[in-house]
Amino acid sequence: MQIDRDNGTVRFSNGLEICPALTQDAFRALPAGSKARSQDYGTLPWIHYHLSGGQINGKELLVSLCFYDQLLVFVSVSADLYPPGPKDWSNYSLEVEAATKQFHDRLLEQMLGNPSKGAGFLLGRLPDVKETLERPLRWEFAWGSVFSSHDSRGGGTDITVRYGTRLEEANKAYQRRSAAR
Repeated sequence: MQIDRDNGTVRFSNGLEICPALTQDAFRALPAGSKARSQDYGTLPWIHYHLSGGQINGKELLVSLCFYDQLLVFVSVSADLYPPGPKDWSNYSLEVEAATKQFHDRLLEQMLGNPSKGAGFLLGRLPDVKETLERPLRWEFAWGSVFSSHDSRGGGTDITVRYGTRLEEANKAYQRRSAAR
């Protein structure tokens, strides 16, 4: 996986390339788009597509693209550090989530340098589970930002590539649309 510092394009080892200008229709026309699992959570025109991003360092990358109608709002990526088997709450582990967060942090620091907000690894020591999960990191660029964080409510640990103010703009458009109904 590689995130282009100049424009926010995300490239994966399986050949998938997600650029900020990608529309939902263009994504669906791609081979990866036709195989992706879509989920709308009952909030159309918001829609998420879930697919594989190949592997990095032997770990499978799980990718989610979020669109508001045709607009790509963000890309979310998570390395799968769980052992083989069912992927459900019965196997959930804060220790694995912390290891995932550390994996993401190291990857992003190697790729993007020191974060703009948040602290990198502390004086050569690895933080404990709680400290790791509560330490979001953020890299800011002219085109948007990259986050490494853990969602304590939803339980997920992700790298999120956000494009400018698209999320805020899409939320406002959805609120206006919902109020007009």
